[in-house]
Amino acid sequence: MDGPIYQHGDPVARQFKDLQRKYFLRAARLPNPTYLEDGLAALSIHEFRTQETLANHLLSSLLPLLQGQINSLSLALDPASLRNQPVPNLDLISNIQPEIDDNLEQIKALLNTLCPEHPTLPNRTDDYGLKRFKFCRLYRLKIYCEVPLSCGMCEIFQAADELIQQVVFTSEPPIHDYSHDIESIKNRLHGSVSRASDTIKMMADCFQASELVVAQQLWTSQRLEVENQFRSIVKNLNRSADSDGKYLRQSVIRLAKLSLLIFKLCKIFFAKLSERGLAHERLPVHTEISSEQVEILAQSAELVAKDLQELKDYLGLANRQNRDVTSDGFLRIVNSLRNRFEAPLFAVLIHFIPSIPDTHGLDHQKYYQNWCLTWHNLMALAVHNFTLVAKTYTNNIP
Repeated sequence: MDGPIYQHGDPVARQFKDLQRKYFLRAARLPNPTYLEDGLAALSIHEFRTQETLANHLLSSLLPLLQGQINSLSLALDPASLRNQPVPNLDLISNIQPEIDDNLEQIKALLNTLCPEHPTLPNRTDDYGLKRFKFCRLYRLKIYCEVPLSCGMCEIFQAADELIQQVVFTSEPPIHDYSHDIESIKNRLHGSVSRASDTIKMMADCFQASELVVAQQLWTSQRLEVENQFRSIVKNLNRSADSDGKYLRQSVIRLAKLSLLIFKLCKIFFAKLSERGLAHERLPVHTEISSEQVEILAQSAELVAKDLQELKDYLGLANRQNRDVTSDGFLRIVNSLRNRFEAPLFAVLIHFIPSIPDTHGLDHQKYYQNWCLTWHNLMALAVHNFTLVAKTYTNNIP
């Protein structure tokens, strides 16, 4: 590669390194969530006008602009396009770099105004009147969005730097040997762009999505975990399967079979509230729910997944006739699991179902009310049936 190309490639690579260092250090400065009543507690009704202006600027200008800049950068970094037209693409990238940096600085400044450096924990009970500036939303914006955005941009800058070096547009050799795998860098770049885009959407949702959607931002991995737990029990019940954890004791097999309905009902509950169910309805951006209730709903998937994992592990111990396994242990787990749904179900019935728009009519609200009642009864019956068998469990019975 001749000198003139290096004159374009070297500054671009250096700038990516500088950006990576800058936003890596920023990402490392994770806010300490243990500071209570600091900053956000000062938010009041009288500050809504300023808050609304900042939020609208973030939603209508800064975030869409950043998404467009990331997309343009990704297109300019396409290896085939870089090889065919290196100078125009490198010049385009050189122009995009300071624009992204400036935009990220504006977003950082705006977030510091909207969300103080040490936001209060999101379980406030007295912020039901703060509309889309409730503590649970601002907490998510600060803790779950600001740092991931910086990390995501660092990943983009690193992959971009390596890609440009690999195509030999710089005078310095690549740090890593990717001589046979440019495609892996390209895929890593696309993955980083996708994650950054998800974070941008999550930031927008903090202000423009319903409180039910905000609560569900933390559910994705837990729902997948519950699905995997369910499949594991099904596999262990399959007598023809070659599995180290296959259930052999009849008492354990009975309990495992009864647990399947409990697992299914847990899956159904979160699915019904998610994108294909209640969250898909045109719910208002805010209701009279408090941040504490939103957080209870948000944490419910994690707590349910934790109880289900404990139940699955307990079945495994019982299958090995572990002396620590008792009928009381099984009862404790399923009773804890049943109680996990009481507060979330209450919040759904009191705040979200009544807020379904009138365009659907009261019959639509009635449908969800009946569904919740039916689900609650089925879960109570499933736990009851499991409890009856669990009470008879002993290590002495095969």
